[in-house]
Amino acid sequence: MNSNQTSKSQNSKIFKPMPPKKSGQFLLLGLLWLLFCIPVITIGAATCSVFYVALKILNNDEDVNVWKSFIKGIKENFLQGFLMFLLSIITIGAAAAYIWWVLERSSQGILLVCLAIGISFVVLVFNIFTYPIIGRYKNTFANILRNAVALAFTFGKQTLRVTIFTIAELAIAGVLFKLNLFAGLASLLFWPSLIFYTISSFMADIFYKVENPVKYEDEAEESSNEIEGETVEDTVNDTVNDTVNDTEENQNNENNNQDEEIES
Repeated sequence: MNSNQTSKSQNSKIFKPMPPKKSGQFLLLGLLWLLFCIPVITIGAATCSVFYVALKILNNDEDVNVWKSFIKGIKENFLQGFLMFLLSIITIGAAAAYIWWVLERSSQGILLVCLAIGISFVVLVFNIFTYPIIGRYKNTFANILRNAVALAFTFGKQTLRVTIFTIAELAIAGVLFKLNLFAGLASLLFWPSLIFYTISSFMADIFYKVENPVKYEDEAEESSNEIEGETVEDTVNDTVNDTVNDTEENQNNENNNQDEEIES
């Protein structure tokens, strides 16, 4: 995403009402994601591509062609999306196995149950942050994972809120499937779109603060005395530098691509 698009972003409240056009774009995004999840191998790239397009929509980019942008996002993020999908399988699978083990030995005490809940929460947060970062920025896979952890810890309140909202939406979807299979299947027409919109809204707000560090630092200055140590401050600075550099690199790449298209 380029700097011009960033300038259009607004540090406004989450979940502001969307015009019908944007609502339709998010519904189409959810359906495209379901379609491209059928081959399984493309699930990771499709998820990254959803956020690639969703963030453009929320940043008020003009004339966003959902289909073309989605396909472009698939191509650009296929490898990293596939690697992230494998990592998601490993982390979610390990968390699920541990939860099953704890439930089988629930008599051993509440500590193991709390630990299982904590591990599941961390795994969910990690996955919530990583896919949007891949969709928005070009970086090495290792740096993407590092930035996901850094942003999650730096923006603790937003992390907690987006995770709670996502858990609630996933729980409601699970209840629908349990109550009535037909109702659950019908909810697939809009439920993925709702979840992606929720995550994208929070992530757009976080990315705005990272890409506009001067404004963010002015807002954060009031509470700086409450933050101890240099670790968080250094993390914010490093993350800002990484993401801003990524944004500038994307600007140059997209400008070069546009020049090539014009010449052809």
